[in-house]
Amino acid sequence: MEAPPGGSFRPASIVCLLTALLGTTVLAPHALAQQQAPLRGPVGENVLQAQSNGRRILAQNTVPPTGTPPPDSGIPSRPYEPLSPGALPPVTGDEGLGLRGVPLDSDLLPSGPADDSNNLGAQSPPVDQFGPIPEDRAARTVASRRVRAAVDEETTNSIPNPPIEQNREANPPAGPAERDNLPEPAIERRAIRPDPEPFAPFGIRAGTVTLRPSISTGLRATTNADGSSDGSGALLSETRLRARATTDWSRHSAWLDFDGLYDKSLAGEDYSAPNIALRSGFQLDLGARTTVKGEVGYRYRQEDPSAPTTIVGTSNRPAVQDIDANLGARREFGQFFADVKGNVDHTTYGNAEFSDGSTTSQKDRDNTFASVALRGGFEMSPAIKPFAEVEIGKLMYDEAVDSNGFRRSGMRTGLRGGVELDIREKLTGELALGYLRQDIEDDRLNAVEGLSVDGAIKWSPQRGTDVDIGLLTRIEGATAPGDSGSIFYEGTVGIKRQARANLDLKANLFVSLRDNKDDTGWDKGFGAEIGATYWFNRFFGLDISARHELTRSEVDTRNTNETSIFVGVTLQR
Repeated sequence: MEAPPGGSFRPASIVCLLTALLGTTVLAPHALAQQQAPLRGPVGENVLQAQSNGRRILAQNTVPPTGTPPPDSGIPSRPYEPLSPGALPPVTGDEGLGLRGVPLDSDLLPSGPADDSNNLGAQSPPVDQFGPIPEDRAARTVASRRVRAAVDEETTNSIPNPPIEQNREANPPAGPAERDNLPEPAIERRAIRPDPEPFAPFGIRAGTVTLRPSISTGLRATTNADGSSDGSGALLSETRLRARATTDWSRHSAWLDFDGLYDKSLAGEDYSAPNIALRSGFQLDLGARTTVKGEVGYRYRQEDPSAPTTIVGTSNRPAVQDIDANLGARREFGQFFADVKGNVDHTTYGNAEFSDGSTTSQKDRDNTFASVALRGGFEMSPAIKPFAEVEIGKLMYDEAVDSNGFRRSGMRTGLRGGVELDIREKLTGELALGYLRQDIEDDRLNAVEGLSVDGAIKWSPQRGTDVDIGLLTRIEGATAPGDSGSIFYEGTVGIKRQARANLDLKANLFVSLRDNKDDTGWDKGFGAEIGATYWFNRFFGLDISARHELTRSEVDTRNTNETSIFVGVTLQR
């Protein structure tokens, strides 16, 4: 560029500066557009096509004002329609704004968020509140609604896949597992286990005491009704009532047992015999190492016809009643322990009756025995505890001199040694061996003495099988002149097997020996019984059993033999 003659470059520089400013103004919008954030994600062709069709329909249905060119670029936004009438204040006519803040002479759609409700539930504001709507505004509103309807229809018909928020493949609906407020599982869950004894009785519960009663009744066919040496056969009605009450106290315990048996002849030899036993006990835990136990019992029975004390020739079996009570305390000192136990036993005998109607009193046989036993031992292990015991007592007859003129009262001493066993559910109980002596005040009678064997053991060789073993030694008095008495030994073994949940098998064996001090030798007894109980449910069962007993002695009146079969039912609760 050449300067005019006589002039300068100043006008030319001004022209260049203006040209640069004009270029900056034109290019600035394009530079700012490049800095805007891009759209997120790809846009489908169908969406762009639908938006283009919407603009075409808008151009066809909208008449722009005279002198205003239609917009040629950009995607028009949908008009903003508030849900609540009066959300936007009306404008005055001087400002040239319509109801929604859009100039009345503008052909642009109102800006605002899109309304996807397709105008469902939309309410137009009352005319009397905001005044009439201008005709051109009403026309544009109708046109915009037609455009939205056309766009929705076009989108539905042209797009094969639903929108992103409705695409179940790309955006599956949340299931129940995706909830934020899922319930928490219980910390301790109750495990439901099968009942190991589905046919065992429930019992009757009253507070902390549970009572379990049962009654058995049936028929017994026997070859020897009264169990004597000259007895005959009969058909007996046999009924047995049993009940056991126990407590579930947290520290102490108590129990009560009742067992009643009654036999009555229905055919054959006339015979009736009641047998009742009632016993109760308690245990008090006084501290960690002191225990107090007590028991009291009553028994009503008939005298054994094979016993040497039975009067020969009687027509009945005299009644015998026993009342006993004991109280003991146990104290542990480290691995050692000590027991002290007091016992009182009173026995009474009924009158003996003869076939001619006469009776004989047996009050001279009534007696009371009181004793004190001391036991000491140590704990070899928690399951085995050896001990030694000494017993001192006195036998006192109610009548100092009996009907034959003998004084039969006297001191009794016993010395025993044994072991206590406690192998949890496998083996429990105790066994003792020793020596027992009964002195007699009358010098014409010798003392009764001999070996002492006592014990009570519960053994479970395997689950479902229980074995009960009992050993007993007792001294029996005498009524015959010059007879001091005898020592009686008895051993029993009871086996019970649960063959099935509703089938119980049982077997009992018992052996007895009597050492007679009247030079008549030994009396030997043997008995066996087998039976089964089938339970239809927890409350009703069917019983069947067979039994055989015999006694052998050098005295003919003591020999007995009996075989019997029983069939009946049992009800329990």
